[in-house]
Order: sequence, then C-alpha cells, then structure tokens
Amino acid sequence: MASASPELEQFVRDALMRGHDREQVTQALLAAGWSAEQVRGVLDGWAEVDFALPVPRPRASLSAREAFLYLLLFSALYFFAWNLGSLLFALLEHLLPDPADAQWQVLRRTGSIRWSLSALVIAFPVFAFVARHLAHDVARHPIKRLSPIRRWLTYLTLFVAAAVLIGDLTTLVFNLLGGELSLRFVLKVGVVAAIAGTVFGHYLRDLRREEVAGADQKASGRRVLWAAGIATALSIAAGVWVMDSPAQQRRLRLDETRTGDLQTLEIAVNQWWQEHKALPADLDTLAAQPGVNLPRHDPAGGGDYRYRPLDAAHYELCADFATDSGERRARWRLPQAGQWAHPAGAHCFRRGVDDGD
Repeated sequence: MASASPELEQFVRDALMRGHDREQVTQALLAAGWSAEQVRGVLDGWAEVDFALPVPRPRASLSAREAFLYLLLFSALYFFAWNLGSLLFALLEHLLPDPADAQWQVLRRTGSIRWSLSALVIAFPVFAFVARHLAHDVARHPIKRLSPIRRWLTYLTLFVAAAVLIGDLTTLVFNLLGGELSLRFVLKVGVVAAIAGTVFGHYLRDLRREEVAGADQKASGRRVLWAAGIATALSIAAGVWVMDSPAQQRRLRLDETRTGDLQTLEIAVNQWWQEHKALPADLDTLAAQPGVNLPRHDPAGGGDYRYRPLDAAHYELCADFATDSGERRARWRLPQAGQWAHPAGAHCFRRGVDDGD
C-alpha cells in the first residue's frame, strides 16, 4: 500500500463525515491528481458500516513476535535455497565429471553433499512449519497481510531473486559468447534459474494477490510448499543414493585412520634405520625409544597393527581394514591410492628403507 499524506487522510475523513459517498470522494481526488492506488489505500482504511461517523479499520502493526517469525521464515528460505542449489550442483558434478577436476575438488564434493543434505533436512521443515503457521495467522487476521516487516522482507527477497536471475543469465550469455558452454554448466545455470525464478514468481504473485480472498492464497501457498517439498525430497534421495551410508562413512574414516597410523609407523622405522643401520626387531623395540608414542592399536578395537622384518632392508606393516579403497575411488572417480591401496580385511604393505647411499 502506497503511503498517504496527512492531507489526503484528513480530506477523506472529513468528506466521509459530511456524508459524501466513496465514489464521490474517489472522483474528486482523481480529478485533483491523486493516483487511484493512493485513493484506494486511504479509503480502505475506513470500514463500510452504517454509523454516523467514519469507522476506522484495524491497521497493520509490528510486534516483536511477528518480526521474529518473518525473520525466521525468510532466513530459513535463503538457507534452504542456497543448500538446495549446492546439493544439485554437487550431484551434477558427480554425474557429469570434468577430467580437469583435481582430486581435492572431488573429495571436497563429498563433504559438500553431506553438509547440504544436513541443511535441507533441517531448513525445509522449519521453513514449511513457519510458512504454514503464518498463512493460518493471516487467514484469521487478513490485516496482517499489510505487516510492514512482511512487506519489507518480501520486497528484499524479490530483489535478491531478481539479482540472482540477472547475474545467472549474464553468466550464461558471457560463456556463450566465449564459446565455453558445456552441458554441466548449462544445467547449473538452469538450477539457479529454477530456484531463483520460483522464489521470485511466488512472492511476486503473493504481493499481487493482496486483494484476493485468503482461501485462494492459502491454496496457492500449499501448492508451492508441496512442490518445494517434493523437489527437496527427490534431491535428498539422490544425495543419499550418491553418498555412502553413515555406517559406511564411519568405516571409511576408521580405515583412513589406520592408513595414517601405518604411515606414522613407516616414518618411525625409517628413522630407526637412519640411526642404527638396521631394522627394529619388533614394534616393542621401536616404541621403547624415549619420547616416542607410536600408534600400535586398531582405533576400533580390532587386531593390533603388525610389523615383520623380511630381510635386511625390507619389512611389512599390516592392519585389518573394513573397506576396499578401490571401490570408493572407482565410485567417486578418484585416482588409485597408490602404495596405500588396500582390500577389505587383513592386508600387509611391503616397504623398504632408503639407506641414503
């Protein structure tokens, strides 16, 4: 609603008090140069009831509770939209890998998917719950549609969504002119356009429907929530399918710890060789050095790490692994782990010392 001047509000009040009907007041103000929106906004502030004096309608006001709910709503919306886009980006990168991607980029993608899944599981229910609560509140008290905090945050959201769309399309044209388009890039642009366009279209229609009956608004809001919920559920399902299960993630982390421990033992054996020009007889001998604290026990309580000299310059380090390193690397299209690749189960790594001669 456009802001009205005190003069306009006073004129409308006086005209209604003198018995002029709304049509006469409207025509007089339009003839004087006031806009139809300004006139309608002021006239709507007075109820059409049979009473000797003009009766004011309730005006929208701002309460701390209302500000909290709308700030929570739009914060959850931004957080949800960002992480939905991040998840879809990561899934596209997994399904359409780029040979130029470095290994650290691929490994970071797994963390990105896990974080986005966690964020969506929390953010969307919060957004949906607060949105439904506010929709029911507005349906009971239609005047709250004119809440200042609601209108300000809605217009801010429209601005952000419009800016994202403009930047998205600009990036598309820039890459098109540079001849650098790829299927993965085009799909990413489509993801951004779909998310920002949906947010922009929904809240723009919401502002335009302020004169429409509340039931229609509630029905439209429910459709948008259902559509967003289905898209979120499908995205989460795809992310879970791509990711390993929590139990498998635990096993992978334990195997990474085991590999790291064996690398620490390898360094200790090489240092012993540099000092004594011979291999240690066993891990007890290696660990007996002053100030040395070697990892000797499996982090999950399984079989201890094992060391066995083979000859004067070669030895084995053994551990019991829970996963096959090759399977995960094939799934994520990572290069092989090299000398630390291992199958599931007991496995020994043959190592040799560098005598430096």
